[in-house]
Amino acid sequence: MKSKSSNNEWDINRCSKPFSSTKDATEYMETRKFAGTVLELEDGSIQAVCPTYPEGFYPGAKVLAQVDAENCCDISK
Repeated sequence: MKSKSSNNEWDINRCSKPFSSTKDATEYMETRKFAGTVLELEDGSIQAVCPTYPEGFYPGAKVLAQVDAENCCDISK
């Protein structure tokens, strides 16, 4: 059986996800115990990204929220 891991990385397939609002992005991350950052991109869209997302990947992005979560990457739930 796979043991639970605790680190600051999301599953690579879930490392970046678009949302319609900061609230939706934050709730998604918190309910799944994902740590990361909610960004507003230059085009006005909202994107949640994992902690290891390269800073500057979205030039001009504005940080809207920072989410810290214990056991952020346990996706077995």
